[in-house]
Amino acid sequence: METSKVEINLREDAVLVVKNGEIEKVPKPDSGFGETSITWQNGKIHAKKVSYTMK
Repeated sequence: METSKVEINLREDAVLVVKNGEIEKVPKPDSGFGETSITWQNGKIHAKKVSYTMK
């Protein structure tokens, strides 16, 4: 198994996804209010969904 290191900012609130050896930051809802959903299929990440709420 190959390993690698990445530096991330632990002071920033974020959702990070590791897929196929790459790290991806999931965007925050533009309005500042909302949710992030990750869908799995056969043990792998299939889709990411970001929805927002208007207040």
